[in-house]
Amino acid sequence: MIQAKPIERNTLENLKRGDTKAFESVFRFWYEPMVNFADEYLSDLESARNIVQNIFMRLWEKHNLIDPDSNLKSYLYMATRNACLSHIRHLRVESAYFAKSIRSSEDLQLNYEALNELNMEQLDFTRLEQLIQETIDALPERCREVFIMSRYEDLKNKEIAEKLDISVKAVEANITRALTKLRENTKEYLPELVFFLLFNTHF
Repeated sequence: MIQAKPIERNTLENLKRGDTKAFESVFRFWYEPMVNFADEYLSDLESARNIVQNIFMRLWEKHNLIDPDSNLKSYLYMATRNACLSHIRHLRVESAYFAKSIRSSEDLQLNYEALNELNMEQLDFTRLEQLIQETIDALPERCREVFIMSRYEDLKNKEIAEKLDISVKAVEANITRALTKLRENTKEYLPELVFFLLFNTHF
């Protein structure tokens, strides 16, 4: 099992003791990335939020059972993955849903298969984070600057173009260049369908 970082272990120790501040810290940091992860597969933001909220409720209810040496990120994403799989299984038997859904049953099946194959326990997050950082650091200066502003500062392409005094097309080209390099360097770790999602969240 991947060992948690010191700060994470300290947070888990406090959470195990029932420290509400530790719980709030974990919730604030991971809520949005987990909702984004769930919504990527469900295309239903309300359901994604409900799923993640329920996961955090269970985390708090069973805080005394937490192992401080466990990997919190792996646990949270695996719990979200499993909850999404359960939700999709439920949707697949509701013919009325497919009649009203914007997304086809084929798309839903692809998402189900992708999630089913995604094993969070086997993902080496430490190595993955290292690869991501090394790849970003190695990008050309302007490419790196545009990518960070887009993916980590959440700026729109037009806003980046205005700040850097370049065209929107140039922004798009730099983002594509960065994502292509990141995909090449992380392909052994990430399924293609979750690649873009993970690069829209903070590690």
